[in-house]
Amino acid sequence: EIAMFLYQNEAVRQETMPVLRKLNGDPQVQFLTFRPYFHAESFPFIRERDEDFFGCGRISRQDADKFAANTLRIYDAFVSPVEKRGLFLGFDKRSEAKIGRPFDWIRIARNQREVSQQDFYRHSRIILQPTDTTENWPRIGFEAMASGSVLIVDNRGGWRQMVEHGKTGWLCSNERDFIYYASKMACEPNLRDDMAEAARARGLELGGLDVSLESWKEVLEAMARLPE
Repeated sequence: EIAMFLYQNEAVRQETMPVLRKLNGDPQVQFLTFRPYFHAESFPFIRERDEDFFGCGRISRQDADKFAANTLRIYDAFVSPVEKRGLFLGFDKRSEAKIGRPFDWIRIARNQREVSQQDFYRHSRIILQPTDTTENWPRIGFEAMASGSVLIVDNRGGWRQMVEHGKTGWLCSNERDFIYYASKMACEPNLRDDMAEAARARGLELGGLDVSLESWKEVLEAMARLPE
């Protein structure tokens, strides 16, 4: 009885549409993609950060699946010309059971009542985030791009549409990629700053108000054409 399916992610739409059409071949059933709006003003772009250390971090729910089992190996292995300081926002006994106890140089916070999202991004020059999940259209991508924190993430799911590899962030296919690109961002500050600026523009392109309004206009017009 569903007349329209809405998606945030075009790749997911293409994947699920043929499966659903097998269940209902009615040509009038609509499959549309919309652009959700992201209020970037809540995450101001941060240009000036402490130069005495290299801040890195990850942010998510505390669920074990949000953490790749090799997270701590990646954080330990990447190199930086200055002291590394990590921050895991969204960490509890479930997370620890999955990956182990973080190193002393990595601060952990259970939730945003302990560390605000804005303070997390102020700390983190890079978001170094290997996971065991496939993200659909990750909100933290918009938060990071707006804030000037360079994304180093999995080469799958919504990240593929959100991140332009080598321009607005890095897409990683294995542990070695995560270590290499994190080290590159620590050792090449000019490139990192250029990528942060490009990512900010990319975020506005993907989640800006005008783009979102236009996509919802198309959705509402399609809804008006549906049979009663």
